[in-house]
Amino acid sequence: MTDHRRGTPDAPVVLGGGPADAKAGADHVARFGPELVHGLFTAGRTLRIHTMDNRATRASLRRLMDTIDDFRAAEGRVTVTVATDLLVVNDVRLMVEPQHMGPILFLVDEMKKRRVEEIDFAPDVDIEELGRFVQAFFSDPAEEDAFGALSSRMAAAGITSIRLTEWIERARHLRDTRTDKKHIREESNKAMSRAVLFMGEVMRAIEQKHPVQIRKAHRLTQQMADIIKVDESVLVGLTSIKDYDEYTFAHSVNVSVLSMVIADHLGLPREQVAEIGVAGLLHDIGKTHIPLSILNKPGRLSPEEWDIMARHPMLGVIELTRVRSLRSIAAPLFVTLEHHVHFAGGGYPQKPGAWDLHPHTLIVSVADVFDAMTTHRTYRTNPVTPERALRFIHAMSGKLFDPLVARTFIHAMGVYPNGTVVELDTGETGVVVRQNREVQYMHRPFVALMNGAEAAGEPVNLAARARAHAHFERTIVRSASGAVPAARRAGCFITD
Repeated sequence: MTDHRRGTPDAPVVLGGGPADAKAGADHVARFGPELVHGLFTAGRTLRIHTMDNRATRASLRRLMDTIDDFRAAEGRVTVTVATDLLVVNDVRLMVEPQHMGPILFLVDEMKKRRVEEIDFAPDVDIEELGRFVQAFFSDPAEEDAFGALSSRMAAAGITSIRLTEWIERARHLRDTRTDKKHIREESNKAMSRAVLFMGEVMRAIEQKHPVQIRKAHRLTQQMADIIKVDESVLVGLTSIKDYDEYTFAHSVNVSVLSMVIADHLGLPREQVAEIGVAGLLHDIGKTHIPLSILNKPGRLSPEEWDIMARHPMLGVIELTRVRSLRSIAAPLFVTLEHHVHFAGGGYPQKPGAWDLHPHTLIVSVADVFDAMTTHRTYRTNPVTPERALRFIHAMSGKLFDPLVARTFIHAMGVYPNGTVVELDTGETGVVVRQNREVQYMHRPFVALMNGAEAAGEPVNLAARARAHAHFERTIVRSASGAVPAARRAGCFITD
């Protein structure tokens, strides 16, 4: 495993390069991008005519491999992405003169036919695997489930160093329908349901000693990351609906969503947001090997029982090492092992003195504690309110939690997180459904007013005044527990 270093305590998370890095990236794309696309175009056309061992085929693959190697030496990575009808290479739009657009349009069209949004070339890809990929990719696409058929061809060909991301058209549609509250709510509900079902599949796979389907986890978190980019409040609201009967599944999904929200607020790119989501989904899979009598024990664990419980991080790592592609689960491996290790030391398992926590661990651990504290369990009959959990995270900043991540999470969630039931100075009761983006109004979120057990009309902005410099129309007096059933009945996790 790689020893991930954070550098100084004041810079725990690397958020990306500055203007100089961006300019260098654009220069590299301008230099190598056209050669890369032309190489894919030529190799694909050649393999449609000739066999793999043909001289022309080998020459085209060698030129493509050389370009990939040169590009990676300059950039450290090589990804090709379709964005609407544009081609983006390493997050930079590829622009060429009109007379050279043919290969670009060809590749965009071929990726769309196969429902491929992104092609990621790993550092260990060699010319033989590259040839098998080009042959599998440019085979005639299936009429139904083109992406699934292509994925199967690649798996059969033993291709592990080139990863594809499915093109989720829904994400573009969501961005074009920002005011369509019903549509965003439906997509959020579907994403959460699929994620919970997936966690059930993970548990069954472990019981049957089958490997975890990491590729499916990536597709799920990419969908949720797209929704978060449009409007995070719906998914965050759904995390407050606690399903006591499926705690293990729902907790993992909630941690995944909350971790992605933190990552998004930190300004991390979509790919990393989704990767952190996968780590959140899988962080607790080692608990499948812990007896239910210990997991659900109402009272305090005995020293012997605690020793068994403390094994679940390492048991989770053992499960993940059975996944075929280690590259795809490198970050989840660290998070699964470290999510109970404290930022300033302590926790379990014991951290070697020179070891720094993985940046993804710093994020997932905050989300994990928040969801655990606010959820009813057999050993916690009275879960704390969301705002009390946030105060705990603030108090433990620099001790249990990375200060930057803790502060970012508190700002993202607001003083009254989504799903919190609040009483107003007008005598009304409401459920928090969305945060105000202005920091000075963190304590004045959007609230859906309740009429009995139902939401009454559109959410109201507690930062609203009747006129300039007038008193606020409504102010929160206090929050109340029991947000979950009220929010569930209201069905009011909506956005504007």
